[in-house]
Amino acid sequence: MGQDHGQGRHRLLAGQSYPEIWPWEPRSGRPDRGTGRSDFPNQINNSLGFPGIFRGALDVRAKTITDAMCIEAAKELAKVAEDKGIHEEYIVPSMDEWEVFPREAVAVGTKAIEQVSPASISRPPNGSRSPRRRSKKPAATSNS
Repeated sequence: MGQDHGQGRHRLLAGQSYPEIWPWEPRSGRPDRGTGRSDFPNQINNSLGFPGIFRGALDVRAKTITDAMCIEAAKELAKVAEDKGIHEEYIVPSMDEWEVFPREAVAVGTKAIEQVSPASISRPPNGSRSPRRRSKKPAATSNS
């Protein structure tokens, strides 16, 4: 069940099939806003975070995903919602909003770089920063 964190904050309920509190039932003088159900607005789902979190970690070759990286992803989710205009029916982006994931990935990758020493970032075996293809030997040409 969600927690009330004071004035101006939203309660996010994660009940899937039959929530303990329906989104329209007032609690502490205001309605609850988020739910785990897809048939209500403001669905809270881990699929909003994982694509961007994994992409960001993979892009910078981080060896681990930290809590701070996940918090950055959550902050970026909030920024996307704020950019689009938060209202009662929209406090969190939906999975259909593809622009969420690249923004999360940048935030996560940036945090990973801030947190990790260069020695702990995995590199390809040849020591380069990006994988390179072996160049093929040029075919022998005849001068005829």
